Amino acid sequence: MASCKKDSPVIKKPETPAKLSANDSVSFVVDGKLYATSSLTTNFSQMYGNKGTNLKLSDKPGDLYLSSGQANKYWVGSADSVQYYSGNKIQTNDFGISFSFIKNYKRANLMQRGGFYVPNLYENYYAAKSYPYAIDFGRQGKDEGVAIEWGNYQKSGSSFSPLSINKSSKLTADSQTGSSFKITKVEEVKGTDYVILEATFEANLFDEKEQPVKISQGFLRLRTLKYGIRF
Repeated sequence: MASCKKDSPVIKKPETPAKLSANDSVSFVVDGKLYATSSLTTNFSQMYGNKGTNLKLSDKPGDLYLSSGQANKYWVGSADSVQYYSGNKIQTNDFGISFSFIKNYKRANLMQRGGFYVPNLYENYYAAKSYPYAIDFGRQGKDEGVAIEWGNYQKSGSSFSPLSINKSSKLTADSQTGSSFKITKVEEVKGTDYVILEATFEANLFDEKEQPVKISQGFLRLRTLKYGIRF
């Protein structure tokens, strides 16, 4: 089990092999090249974690906080709230891509399991609808929605700013104008707590200098726990 480092607002469970379905897949285009999964070269893993919400500078650390780089100054989240994310990572010989679904909660509305705050078992965490991109994922923790990270041997990018919270970011919600992420289907797997998701997506992905590259014509199909991942 991972422990919470006091210089990070993240309590993160390590990636572990997912309970696989032969139909899990992803395809998309970057720089005119089509990327797609293959049953022979694809590995799937799942992850989840907690982060602080609405982080602000304070002279006292909380239980989920980030270092500000200044003496006796900390980025501290709301005491009564927490951010939960449920993520799936797909890795092939040519690329890796991950999708995180992010939601902020009052702590009282979550259950605790192994030191983590996770949604209750009766919650349907995923819905057939459009999701915004969480531009400040890993920073102030205000945004909810979805986050994508992608990389190959030449370049990488994320739908959110890769910069530290201590560095100014030029990204805003307008940075994803024309982008979309839509779950088009949520199908229960009978006799289990799993669902099959299908989604379409396109987005701007930003490198370490916040320069964008377009990911388009995206299609995702995966099998995941209906109330959000936990181990």
